Amino acid sequence: MFPARRDFEQMILNTGTGILIHEAASKNILWANPAACRMFGFTLEELKPLKAHHMSAQERQYRREVGVAWLQSAVVHGSSRKQWKYRTKDGVDFLTDARATLVRCEDGPVVMVEFRNISDEVELQEELTWVSESLQRIMTHTAAGLVILDDDNCIDDISPLAARLFGRTPAELSGVHLEDLGKCEPRLTSDHVVERLAAGAGSVSILQEIGKDDGTTSWLAGELEIVAHDGIRSRVLTMRDVTDRVEWERRHAYQEANLQYLSRYHAMGDMAMILAHELGQPLAASTNYLSGLKSRLAAETVDARSLSYGIDQIERQLKRAGEIVTSVKRYVRRIESTAVLMDLNETIEESLYFVRLRAAEQGVRVFAEIPERDLYVHGESVLIGQVIINLCVNAIEEIVRPTTEVKELAIETGQADGHVFVSIRDQGRGMGTAPTNRLASGAFSAKQDGAGIGLIISEHIVERHGGAIEYLPNDPRGTEVRLVLPLADNNV
Repeated sequence: MFPARRDFEQMILNTGTGILIHEAASKNILWANPAACRMFGFTLEELKPLKAHHMSAQERQYRREVGVAWLQSAVVHGSSRKQWKYRTKDGVDFLTDARATLVRCEDGPVVMVEFRNISDEVELQEELTWVSESLQRIMTHTAAGLVILDDDNCIDDISPLAARLFGRTPAELSGVHLEDLGKCEPRLTSDHVVERLAAGAGSVSILQEIGKDDGTTSWLAGELEIVAHDGIRSRVLTMRDVTDRVEWERRHAYQEANLQYLSRYHAMGDMAMILAHELGQPLAASTNYLSGLKSRLAAETVDARSLSYGIDQIERQLKRAGEIVTSVKRYVRRIESTAVLMDLNETIEESLYFVRLRAAEQGVRVFAEIPERDLYVHGESVLIGQVIINLCVNAIEEIVRPTTEVKELAIETGQADGHVFVSIRDQGRGMGTAPTNRLASGAFSAKQDGAGIGLIISEHIVERHGGAIEYLPNDPRGTEVRLVLPLADNNV
C-alpha cells in the first residue's frame, strides 16, 4: 500500500536535502523546504523575494545570468545538474551538488532544485589528492634513493639505491650523521633549513659533496621534507647523483670566466685603437684653434670675442677627449652596470654638432630627420656618438670628392621590429664593388690612404652593444650605412 500524500509531504519537510521550487518562466522562488531554509539561514518568507545574485557566491562563474541559464536548461531539457556555490544570510559561501528538474504541476510548470552541501567532501577530496600526490612523489623519488633521518640528522633508514650512491651498504650507514658522509649546502642545521621544515613550507634543496676513496668527487642532489604518516613526522630525503651536471656547470663557469678574460684582453686592443684614432679628432681640432689664437694674438688688433670663441672651442674639444677616455675605461671593464639607458636621438643631436662643423668646412649640407619621440637603448652614449661621427665623417669624405655631384649628407633615425636605427646616406660612388664579407669585417676603405681602422672600431663597439652596421645601396645612387641597436625593453 502506497503512503498517503501527507506522508510524502512529511518526507520532503524532514529530508536533509535542500529543495527550492522556482517558477519555470520567471525563475522566482515559490517555496523552499526547511532544510533549504536552514542552509541559507533565511525564513521561507525571506527567501521568496531573493534573486540568484542575493543568495549565490560572488565569483564570476556564479553570477546571476549563469544561474538563470542553468535553470532554463532544465526547462528546455527536463533536468540539469551543476555544482553551485550558494551564500548564506551571514555571507558564508557553501558549495553544493545541485540538480534542477522540470516538474509539470496543475498550476503550471516549475523547476525543482535539489541540492546538498558538499564543501566538506570537496575539502576532503583535495586533502586526499594532496596525500596521493605526495605519496606518488615519494614513490617516484624512491627510485633515485630514499633516506629517513632522525631529529639529529642521523640516518634512521636508507634504501639500497641510496646506500649505493654513498658507496656503502645500508647496514654500514645506519646511525651515521648525514654530514659525516660529505659537506651539505646549505648545512642541515642552518636557520634556513630549520625554519623552513618547522613551518612546513615545502621541501629544502640540498647539494652534498661526497669524496670517494679513489680521490674523485661525486655530487648528490636531494630534497628534504617533513612527511606526516600515521601520527609520525619523518624527515625524508630523496637523493640522486648529479655529478655530471655539476661538473658541466663548473666547466661552463670556467669557460665563461675565460671568455670574459679574453673579452677584456681584446677590449684593451680596442681601447688602444680608440685612443690612437678617436682622440686624434678633438686634439687636432684643439691644435687648430690654438694656432688660430696665436695668429690673432700676433696681429695688431685683438678681437676679444674671437679669442673667447676659440678658447670655448678648445675647452669643448678637450672635454670631449676626456669623455672618450673615461668612456673607454668603463667599456674595457666590461661591467654591465656601466651601460645606461640613453636616448639615441639625444646622442645623435650631440654628435651632429661635430658633424656639422666638419661638413661646413667642406661645403656639405646636412639634413637630419629626427623624430621628437625618444628612442631608448642601453649603452655608452659617448661611444655610440663616436661611431655616428665616424660614419658621418666617412660619408662626408666621399661627398666632397669631385665626382660626387650632390653635396648632401642625410641622417635619419627610427624604430622597427624591436630595434632602433640610424641611417646615414650619401650620393657618392657607392660601395657595391666591395665584397660583403669585407664590409662586415670592417676591412674595406674607399679612401686611398685609409686603413679602415675607424670602421673596425665602430663595428666592435656596435657589436658589443648587441647591434650591427649594415651597408646598403642608396637610392638613386651612393651608399646607405645603417646602424641598428636593440630597443630598450621598457620602451617596447
